[in-house]
Amino acid sequence: MDRPRPDIGETLDRLQPVLEWIFTDYGIPPDQAAAIVEECCRILIAKRPRPQEPAVWLLRNVIERCERSGEEKGFEDPPA
Repeated sequence: MDRPRPDIGETLDRLQPVLEWIFTDYGIPPDQAAAIVEECCRILIAKRPRPQEPAVWLLRNVIERCERSGEEKGFEDPPA
């Protein structure tokens, strides 16, 4: 049996400070950050079976996209 659909709005509200830090740390501009969050949320909503920890899944996927973006720009890791 599927779990109830995670409330994406509540999850995003909880994660907002962390997401802002991640995007700042990776140097992701606001328009690209919004696109990354939107894409990850769409995938999360459609995911079957549902991840046990939607917030963890979302953070992991956001970070992976930020890393890919950095690789495309020639960066390896966020500055320390």
